Amino acid sequence: MIAPEVTRWTCDEMIRLAASGVVKVDRLGPRGATLCSMDEVTAMAAVCALVGVGANMPSTPPATGDDNV
Repeated sequence: MIAPEVTRWTCDEMIRLAASGVVKVDRLGPRGATLCSMDEVTAMAAVCALVGVGANMPSTPPATGDDNV
């Protein structure tokens, strides 16, 4: 059974949480990263994904340049 769709945050809440995490890291560097909540980290990852930052998983392997394979 598939669970019903649940909205975790509104768009404004997600941006506020992501910005809060970014400010901590920006102001305190590595120490700031240890102070981020899981919600802040998750919101930062969600914002990154929404703007297209992240790994591009190719559907086919990259060409090797060898035409004899």
